[in-house]
Amino acid sequence: MAHTRFELTLRGPIAHSLLDVILTRFDHVSTPGTDGTVLIAEAMDQASVRALLNLLWDAGHEVLAFEEVTA
Repeated sequence: MAHTRFELTLRGPIAHSLLDVILTRFDHVSTPGTDGTVLIAEAMDQASVRALLNLLWDAGHEVLAFEEVTA
């Protein structure tokens, strides 16, 4: 079975306080850079991805790209 991950690209950085909440609430989310403009979500079901998106939108973040990457 292919390993699936989602890459979310945001407009602007995420506040560190929100990033801490995301990293605590979602075990399989990481950010490759220090500014938090890209989030990588791995091994998450659809409900978790939707909850992550809702959290970002509720905090006023604009998601520029949402891409499913299979490797």
